[in-house]
Amino acid sequence: MEKHLVIKISGSTEEPKELTIHPGTTVKDVLDSLGISRNMILTQDPASGTPFGIDEVLYDRVDNGSKLYCVPQMEVGR
Repeated sequence: MEKHLVIKISGSTEEPKELTIHPGTTVKDVLDSLGISRNMILTQDPASGTPFGIDEVLYDRVDNGSKLYCVPQMEVGR
């Protein structure tokens, strides 16, 4: 079984990327397949959403057709 995702990359002028994932696919796998730096994170809401962990199995956390956002990591506080 597979799920189809759309990923918008923050700061990019490119069209959102369409991606198919399978059971066991992690965030790291997605970033690697898109050729994106691991200094970026995936989230469902770029303004206030909790990011997915780099080793988190994404397949279990998203629905088919989900739109995700790839944004730079931000350190908050000191």
